[in-house]
Amino acid sequence: MVGYTLRQERERQNLSIEDIEQGTSIRVLYIEAIENGEYDKLPGTIYTKGFIKNYAKFLGLDADEMVKKFMGDIAELSGANDPPVAEENPAQVAVKKTDTKSAKQEKKSLGYSIEEESRRPSSGILIIAAVVLIAALAGVAWSFLSSSGGEDVAKVETPTEQTQPVTPAEEPPPVDNPTTVASNNPAPADSVQIQARFNDRCWLLVTVDGVVVQEGVVEGGQTLTWEGKDNVNFRLGNAGAVEFFQGGKSLGVLGGVGDVVDKTFTR
Repeated sequence: MVGYTLRQERERQNLSIEDIEQGTSIRVLYIEAIENGEYDKLPGTIYTKGFIKNYAKFLGLDADEMVKKFMGDIAELSGANDPPVAEENPAQVAVKKTDTKSAKQEKKSLGYSIEEESRRPSSGILIIAAVVLIAALAGVAWSFLSSSGGEDVAKVETPTEQTQPVTPAEEPPPVDNPTTVASNNPAPADSVQIQARFNDRCWLLVTVDGVVVQEGVVEGGQTLTWEGKDNVNFRLGNAGAVEFFQGGKSLGVLGGVGDVVDKTFTR
């Protein structure tokens, strides 16, 4: 497994897990989970790939090769969890398919005939209805001709269509400049306020003035704000998914997709 390879190289270079944490900004909890192959303790595949890539680069290994090994481990573990499929006699399978197909056809034919029979009106009812309809139409025509005395039928004036006044549509509200984010509560001059727009899922750890205020995965499409007196520090597991703003101005992203990055903002 890829974790065994990374651990062997780390021990060969006489490095501790704390040395790896300091050099890559990956938490000790996640480093141990990678080395032990405990992938269920990691935040997700995309973040784990970023961790392994940074870990391998720090040790001087081929990062892409380590990521390929990790994906191979995932595929192997997934295949091991699939239940075995019992083999059947080909003759039995053919008989089962034939019986099922025959049963479906018989059921469909029976249901179709019953449904069509119930929907098909009686021919006698149709004849009676047609005679009644013709008689009614003849009576209406005779009554109309008798009352009009052979004169032309008066034309029916079409009522004048009244046009309702058209109310002008309200103009849509102006769209904010996509490169700026307006804050409802501007930060005081003696503090630091940071906003982050998440374009994709990202694991992060936020520390404000030395106190951890948030840790976990944030879904894409959200914009969050943090404010501190002296500094706001971020540790990102997918730096390419987050765009930062300070004072309403875009600071861009801090790395690529899957990169683990630390960043501290001050006044």
